[in-house]
Amino acid sequence: MEGYTLGYRVRNVLRIAYTLPFVLASLTGVAYALTVEQEWLVALIIPLDVFILAMFVNLSNDYYDYRSGVDKARFEVMDAAMSDPANKSLTDKFFWQGNSFDRGLITERTGLILIASLALLAIAISIPIILFGGWLVVVLGLIAFLLAFFYTAPPLNLGARGLGELDVMISFALISFFSFYVIAQELSLAPVLIALTVGLNAMNMRIVDEMSGLEAHQRTGEKDLVVIFGVDGAANIMLAAMVAMYCLCAALSYYDPWFLVLFLTVPLAVRAQRRLRNRGDRFRVMRPVLDVLKLAIVHALLVIMVLSMRIAWTSL
Repeated sequence: MEGYTLGYRVRNVLRIAYTLPFVLASLTGVAYALTVEQEWLVALIIPLDVFILAMFVNLSNDYYDYRSGVDKARFEVMDAAMSDPANKSLTDKFFWQGNSFDRGLITERTGLILIASLALLAIAISIPIILFGGWLVVVLGLIAFLLAFFYTAPPLNLGARGLGELDVMISFALISFFSFYVIAQELSLAPVLIALTVGLNAMNMRIVDEMSGLEAHQRTGEKDLVVIFGVDGAANIMLAAMVAMYCLCAALSYYDPWFLVLFLTVPLAVRAQRRLRNRGDRFRVMRPVLDVLKLAIVHALLVIMVLSMRIAWTSL
């Protein structure tokens, strides 16, 4: 572990940057809830708890991928594929640099202690949320927690059984809707539609990430949509998810015409699909990663922006 600063180890072990999609998913639900109920304290606690939960999920997934060897196999493949200096920017800018356990940034024992500590911290922070929202909050939170944890954890290991993408979609949709429901404590179609758009974008992020690990997943016997259907088949699934997501955006514009701004992300979706289908480019599965990531992040930010305008208007 020598040669790495403490800050570098913390950022990479906890994968701080990779918590952003989780937190933004939560904020989409929180923002909608604040248009219904002005519960600002709970609105601050929920994203904080999701942030801790995201670190727990990322680290626990790393641990079980380290134990299965899939990340090590994946980066052996990627290191060879990305050795071309012309593509160094792809490695530096777009891709996670490897499993922290494989890289020696953290020991197995320390990792397990940290995983347990993050879980306990997430539970502690959730106490005021439970007191505010009641026991249904416990049920919803537990479902989201278990889906995220068993993405790689045995005995379910959903990501290796062809269910990982569905798991991710449901998990992120639940994060968004859960964040709304805890505060508003009512059922409403619009937050459900928003949650589904967030979930579909998260699923596409998972699929495009799996494409670069296809050979490693095949080598370790793991099955995901890319292994099952191939890159082209998975690209078609992504296209269907994108179309469904924009249909939901159209439905949202019925509730508020300002949601039409969500269609500003269409160029990112088109570019991602165009790059995926460029069979003459041997890095075609890597180049769309940033487009899909930007699509998910910008979409969430636009949702939050529209809802923030509604909060400001109702506060006047």
